[in-house]
Amino acid sequence: MTFADVDKRYQELKQQFESGLLSETAFDEALKELMIQDDQGRWWAKARDTGQWNYYDTVTQNWTPASPPVQSSQPPPAYAPRTGEQTPAGAAHTESSVYQPQIVQPSAQTFSAAGFRSDQPELSPGLKVVFYILSFLVPIVGIVLYFVYRGKPAQEDRSAANLFLILGVISFALSCLCGAIIPFMLAPFAY
Repeated sequence: MTFADVDKRYQELKQQFESGLLSETAFDEALKELMIQDDQGRWWAKARDTGQWNYYDTVTQNWTPASPPVQSSQPPPAYAPRTGEQTPAGAAHTESSVYQPQIVQPSAQTFSAAGFRSDQPELSPGLKVVFYILSFLVPIVGIVLYFVYRGKPAQEDRSAANLFLILGVISFALSCLCGAIIPFMLAPFAY
């Protein structure tokens, strides 16, 4: 998400809030989700009422109005707090202020390379079972799933990726073994 994307989304949310389609709590939560980090690691947020950009100064522990920096071609991920985690935007908005933080800097583990929350697996237990079956029945699926899920941040996903690969390799080996043994078993009946 870029600063321009946040600007656009803020305008949409502000209109929904002012028209009554969005509650005050939902509006505040949506604003928290729009927080982004710049290339220097500073957190940026839009002021609730004015839409002014502010960054969180870790030295003074205050939100400081400023113009956002020009972003590089690779935008930083949008902030997605873990359950129960305090964010730089932890406190409620007041009429004329930005979030008043009780700061706990997000750890590097909060985000994966793609910007997803790192504490939650992507694969549900039911989906894992389906992938296990597919990995065994169609070996190439197991091998592909291994490469897709091996680098995921959640340990459960990485463990499942290893099992996808194992099932795919076992299935492939059984297919080759059956393909080699069956002609020998059928040879006496061929004459």
